[in-house]
Amino acid sequence: MLTRKQLQFVFVVLALSAMILAGTAFAKQGPDKVVIWTTNPSETVADWDKDPILKEVEKATNTDIEVVVVSGTLTDQINAAIASGTLPDIIPVVGPDQYGVTRRWATDGVLAAYEGDVAAAAPNVIKQYEMNPTLNELKIDGKIYFQPVFWGHGDYPNGGLIHVRKDLLDKYGMTPPETFGEYFNYLKTCKDNGDDMGVVFAGSGGVQGALSAFVGAYGVPSAGWVKANDGFEYWALQPGVKQGLLKFREMIAEGLVHPGVWEMNDDVARTAFVSGTSCSAIFWGGGHIGRIQNDMELVNPDFQEWLLPALDAGAGSRGYTSEPMFWGTGQLGGMRHNNPVAAARVINFLVSEEGVKLTAVGVEGVHNTVKDGEIVMLDQRAKDGFPTEAGHTGAHPLATHLVSWVPQEWQNWSLLYGKGKDYRDWFDQMWANQGMYQMPTYGLLTMSPEWSYFQPTSNELVAQAFTAIVKSGTEEEALALYDQFVKDWLASGGAQAQAEMSQLLMKVYK
Repeated sequence: MLTRKQLQFVFVVLALSAMILAGTAFAKQGPDKVVIWTTNPSETVADWDKDPILKEVEKATNTDIEVVVVSGTLTDQINAAIASGTLPDIIPVVGPDQYGVTRRWATDGVLAAYEGDVAAAAPNVIKQYEMNPTLNELKIDGKIYFQPVFWGHGDYPNGGLIHVRKDLLDKYGMTPPETFGEYFNYLKTCKDNGDDMGVVFAGSGGVQGALSAFVGAYGVPSAGWVKANDGFEYWALQPGVKQGLLKFREMIAEGLVHPGVWEMNDDVARTAFVSGTSCSAIFWGGGHIGRIQNDMELVNPDFQEWLLPALDAGAGSRGYTSEPMFWGTGQLGGMRHNNPVAAARVINFLVSEEGVKLTAVGVEGVHNTVKDGEIVMLDQRAKDGFPTEAGHTGAHPLATHLVSWVPQEWQNWSLLYGKGKDYRDWFDQMWANQGMYQMPTYGLLTMSPEWSYFQPTSNELVAQAFTAIVKSGTEEEALALYDQFVKDWLASGGAQAQAEMSQLLMKVYK
């Protein structure tokens, strides 16, 4: 039998052994492994394993991050990863056209919800939903599954914005148009003076031009759902849409639309405006404002773009379509092999003020320095994965396609870097014009079963009918085509889908 002293010695040895084993296990555990997929080729990052920005993120989140660049159709890749049990911990941005797919992943249980320990690890994600009630449309059964890949945290107009040339307005002795009549007069004057081949617009040609042309002009948004008759109705069925299509048809009939517009993509349309081929573009806003102007100056220092506030069509209301300031969502893998809590820590840091600043300007003392209260970029940025365009002020590719498109405040900082007061004043005015008149939208982010099933048919009906309307030979024919479209849309399943979506949206917007 062991003496009391011997027993005490044994207990001490066992306790020390347990402590050593626990310490060994903790040491072996180390940082949590997190696998991130990205669709961004990131040619500026030579080696992700050695990337200094990624190292800073790992340090801040106690993680060991593996970045995997994927190509091809992202949803196909993710479905294959689900089937094989290799789903990444962080899934990159999936566009809004795939909301039905992402919602199915969530309901199938392969995505992690921001609840419990996951929510506790990502308070910044939860805060985004608190700051913008529109994001509640993304919830499934009241749960948050999706990180909006954002550039801002509110609702603001972004597409279908009318850009003109201020230098041409000055040349013709005109003030910036306030009404569609004044805008048409500007386009005609440009054409008569040989300064224009017609207005161009963002999108892939076809119906998108019609959508952009009337957005904000007739008191209805160009997407989503409209509050009407104690419920919600689809935007394309509103009376203002009919009038907007007639107005766009008038533009075509009078030769004010670029003849090649039906085949143009965004890049071609933008080039036509920047180069002076077109005196107006119905295009995107935000950071595009400054980038368009910067490129214009390379073509001709006298070129000056001007973003018009939403035009007045005399219908009693005006406003560009307002929408949440994000495109697509990121997701957390929720399968057995995933570590959603660690992944949530990474996302939480990247969307924090500290994380956003890190991916925007890098590490102070290495990639930037502060002089007289202003951030000054250093040459090391170009060597450490930051894009070299725009005066070395582009953001690091780690955040792009993952959690943000570079928040607007840092886009603006980048565009204004090194600029003088006149440019800054102009830029502020353009931003004010962009949001001066706004039309709210609803239901852009949510799906009901009936609407999910009917939406492809709806898209096809809208595209076919609206293209035929704006190309029709007479106004009477255009009106008849629109009225027939409404009948076809309702009869093809739209009536049931609209009724179901109306009930769902009335619950969201009590």
